[in-house]
Amino acid sequence: MTDPARWIIGRGLLGRAVARSRADTPFAAAVPWSDPDAAVPALEAGLAAFVAEARPDAPLEVHWCAGKAVTSTPREVVFAEVDVFRGFLAAVADLPDADRARLTITMASSVGGAYAAAEHPPFTEDTPTAPASAYGEGKLAMEAALRETAESTGIRAFVARITNLYGPGQDLGKAQGLISVLARAHLTGKPASVYVPLDTLRDYIYEDDAAAMVSAGAARAATTPRGTLTIKIVGSGRAVSIGALVSELQRLRRRHGAIVLGGGGDARGQALDLRVRSRVWPELDALARTSLPEGLHRVFTAQLSGAAIG
Repeated sequence: MTDPARWIIGRGLLGRAVARSRADTPFAAAVPWSDPDAAVPALEAGLAAFVAEARPDAPLEVHWCAGKAVTSTPREVVFAEVDVFRGFLAAVADLPDADRARLTITMASSVGGAYAAAEHPPFTEDTPTAPASAYGEGKLAMEAALRETAESTGIRAFVARITNLYGPGQDLGKAQGLISVLARAHLTGKPASVYVPLDTLRDYIYEDDAAAMVSAGAARAATTPRGTLTIKIVGSGRAVSIGALVSELQRLRRRHGAIVLGGGGDARGQALDLRVRSRVWPELDALARTSLPEGLHRVFTAQLSGAAIG
């Protein structure tokens, strides 16, 4: 069978990891994300070029890993990103049916966005969604748009509701990524602000593990009937408190890093308990192989190396 042609849209922490999850060279196209009105035409042109360059017998995979919004992002900014995604899906709907028949789209969604106001954890794919922010509403609007497109056009789709993604490439300017922020505090000696309680529970998944699950999910989704959208929670399956995370970093570094509780951040849309348990395609969960101590060590080592180079 011919290997899939891949286009990874968005090259942040997850997008870069998905790109390196296989040995191929994915298609790439420049997108002016800062200008939503220009982003949609660029995506339309990119889609046309991607399909034209792929072998006519090759399955097509598009991985949507784009987005700058976080839980505190204003609604108008969140939904500008949603509109760009909808514009891209409109271009997908205009593809010839033969191309739609071989196309699978994955979308990176958010456990925190979907379940922040939900009750009775651990949450599963069957838990009714309950967003607590415009960010969560936006993610669910994108999921709904992708489902509608799949059902109306016959493409296949896979939504990865990801827990707390972390890794050496975290964007420290994005106002998220607690592990990277805490590691930097250990490195620099500057206090890290923690604006949620220390007993807050989160599931942390390492970037390459999440990418492996997304990649495997895309391959599995390609075997489902046309028009099918599959939602899966992508996480490590292990929830830890922020207090335990701080203690683990202190154990690894053999010294205390300074933290400031309740300052320097926006806790809106943050749930106290986001334990999850995936019931969909559970065999993919074995791809979450990186232990928390190993992942923390990699983050700190990368930051230490970057500081030395800088």
